[in-house]
Amino acid sequence: MIIIINGPCGIGKSMTGEHVTSKFDRAVFLDGDYIGSVHPFEIYDDVRIEHLYQTLRLLVAFHIEHGDYHNFVIPYVFESPESLARLRTLLADLDDEIYPFRLVCDAQVLEQRLRDASRPPDELDWYLNRAPELVRIQEAAARNGDLGYVVDTTARTPEEVADVIWALVHNPTFTARYLEAHP
Repeated sequence: MIIIINGPCGIGKSMTGEHVTSKFDRAVFLDGDYIGSVHPFEIYDDVRIEHLYQTLRLLVAFHIEHGDYHNFVIPYVFESPESLARLRTLLADLDDEIYPFRLVCDAQVLEQRLRDASRPPDELDWYLNRAPELVRIQEAAARNGDLGYVVDTTARTPEEVADVIWALVHNPTFTARYLEAHP
């Protein structure tokens, strides 16, 4: 099973992903931000993004073949349905159960999470501007396609969000409907 966790910066993708990963007997946590951290970094560099997706595919394939791992959690920001679909397509031959989720929350909560996070003070302004921009981008893009099943994190801790995701991927009705709608 591959669980993809999407959402704007500061919403808790990585923390939630770590909690989801710990629920499996054996799983690999592949944080797209860390794996794709290259210098120089350009947000909208298609070559960099394709390199990241190919690297994620390589890591998943390696862990399946050599590590006997079959469960993966991948947090990353996807701004368009096409971008998420591209990664899903690359991973499709490795696992037929791929469940993307998109974390959302109230704007004030997101701002507070960003302020409470251990981000360098000189970068805080960038995150405070980028997060709402990503929310707008993802909201608009979600009207045109799949960016993941929406999970509202406003009044939930990362552990509680992980519990919601875990319950959904183990609910036969949810998984059947999702896989049927997103072959």
